[in-house]
Amino acid sequence: MELSEVIARLRLDAGDSDGTVFTEAECRRAIARAVTRVNLDLGTRYAMGETELTPDPTEEHLELVLLAAHANLAGMRRSTSATTGVSFQSGDKRVDKTKAVSSWAELWDALWQQYRQIVAALTGDVDDDSIITPRDLHPVIYSQGSRRRRCRS
Repeated sequence: MELSEVIARLRLDAGDSDGTVFTEAECRRAIARAVTRVNLDLGTRYAMGETELTPDPTEEHLELVLLAAHANLAGMRRSTSATTGVSFQSGDKRVDKTKAVSSWAELWDALWQQYRQIVAALTGDVDDDSIITPRDLHPVIYSQGSRRRRCRS
């Protein structure tokens, strides 16, 4: 799949169809990080080249890549908003951009939560962060009343 098509769909999802909010480099970086995350979570082997995403992802996987990339963009914007958030007042006019950080953080959190729900639905894994369950757990069963053998010399 052409990378330009993936970027266009990402911009549409992020509400940046004219390309004024996010740069091309930010979109590429967000997609690269999303592809890595999807590969880890789903066990896929997608690779992002200079001009294309190979092999062509299924529609479900592409939507997951776009969702993760959108979350990555929100995280990037949250970071830059933290350094540029200002609040000032001049006479009867007031400008307050300090809430931008929390707005981007809420969007980031909501997108990752949606991502985790979709991954859980696709893989069948339970998405419950309150329970820690190690993978490949094999119980050891001891029979009750067994005795140790004593060595006699």
